[in-house]
Amino acid sequence: MTIRKAVSAALAVVLAGAFASAAVAKGKPVGTPGGKAAKAATVFTLTPSTHGNPEGVAWDPATRSFFVGATGDGTIYRGTTDNPTVGEFITGAAGKSAVGMKVSHGKLYVAGGGAGAITVYDIATKAVVASFSTGAGGFLNDLVVTGHGDVYVTDSFRSTLWHVTRAQVKAGSGAPEAISVAPEITYDTTPNTFNLNGIVARDNAKRLIVVQTNTGKLFRIDVRRNGGRRITQITADPLVGGDGLLLSNGRLVVVRGNPASLTFLKLKRNATRAKVEAVRTDPTLKGPSTVARARNLFLVVNADFATSTQPFTVSGLPRKGDH
Repeated sequence: MTIRKAVSAALAVVLAGAFASAAVAKGKPVGTPGGKAAKAATVFTLTPSTHGNPEGVAWDPATRSFFVGATGDGTIYRGTTDNPTVGEFITGAAGKSAVGMKVSHGKLYVAGGGAGAITVYDIATKAVVASFSTGAGGFLNDLVVTGHGDVYVTDSFRSTLWHVTRAQVKAGSGAPEAISVAPEITYDTTPNTFNLNGIVARDNAKRLIVVQTNTGKLFRIDVRRNGGRRITQITADPLVGGDGLLLSNGRLVVVRGNPASLTFLKLKRNATRAKVEAVRTDPTLKGPSTVARARNLFLVVNADFATSTQPFTVSGLPRKGDH
């Protein structure tokens, strides 16, 4: 099976199968009938939509643009919030994939899904300035770049959190550190089962928060610069199908593909507990995978692995006080 077919098939299983039985999270629904009418979402269209399902998104405040990655061949799209068309920016190739993405200091960091690569691009030149391989058998799903320049990448198939240092990025290569998340986080190794997925950093990058898609559990991972780590499950209602994560105004935002929604949680007691405060839906959402904050918008990628209806889009939802 090709990388494109493997990614699409595997993600479709999670989004169309496991998600179907997921209950709607508790919380105050937002964007539903009644009360003051909400502002309409802006729809951004990937043109052309011929590189496989989109998955990741990253906002670059320096250029006021956003990037979207294609799972089929690793094509990177670039768009702005004042233009409904999102065009090709970096050309993809067979055997590549672009899943989780982040922008930091003029560089675009990309997690390569089943291809097992972590790739860093210079946004100004589009050139690859660093590349790291984690080998075969995993699925690099999402990543975060800390304020110190360290990169942490979730692996949905291997019980590992990958770590690349700032020095390695500067050097352009090196061996990523494999940080085991076992036994605290139990992985289901059934083929095409997605475990760890979205990831964010807080508290000066000393603490990571991750979501496990198949169980809906949230975990806090305290990382230490000497290589140690401490993992604690966050007490919260399970969000089965949880995909991308975002920290916005003190709230943790969890994207779910089915039901298509953003769930807003308030973190409490040093992120050992989380309470659902609101659930936001929108008619433009189609199997969303992840979210980025772009000034007054939430940019939500419509991965749509269930139907793969083209053209693929990104929904720009007005933030409305982060709800």
